[in-house]
Amino acid sequence: MIKTDGLLGREFKHGESDCYSLMRDFYRLNFGIEVPDLARPDSWWEPDAEGRHLNLYLDHYQWAGFGLVTSMQPSDWLPGDVLLMAIRSEVANHGAILLPDGKIIHHFAGSLSQIEPYSRPIWRDTTVAILRHPEVDGSKLVDETEIDAWDLIPQRVREKLEEARQGRLDV
Repeated sequence: MIKTDGLLGREFKHGESDCYSLMRDFYRLNFGIEVPDLARPDSWWEPDAEGRHLNLYLDHYQWAGFGLVTSMQPSDWLPGDVLLMAIRSEVANHGAILLPDGKIIHHFAGSLSQIEPYSRPIWRDTTVAILRHPEVDGSKLVDETEIDAWDLIPQRVREKLEEARQGRLDV
């Protein structure tokens, strides 16, 4: 069963709570794999004065322990694979993890981390690469995804609810 404890409903903060940190936490929680952190400067995917881009995902996937899946046919992908997308960019600047039933878990800028269908054109039509970790057996991920509704609530709201529950909140 896929575990999502603490992964859903996170607020986005680039370099701290973003798609890469979600991927790292997903792999640690579900597979016990420590994906190394990678410094992510603001707007790294945008061209510099000479028109060059940093290509953080594709330049570092081997360093992080992943291999490139050569097929771009979704039927060849497995749950647990990382889908890289180039959204309004010439380089891959967003990552999601494939789940069973054609869903992805991801954390897009300006949104809370979530699970949604991969079939949405913004994800499907911008996918540029698929990564697979050699220690992940996607066939072991079952169709059920365990989701705790509490994880869907932003942290600041959870704190207020906990204060109210304990009678410490002035209203």
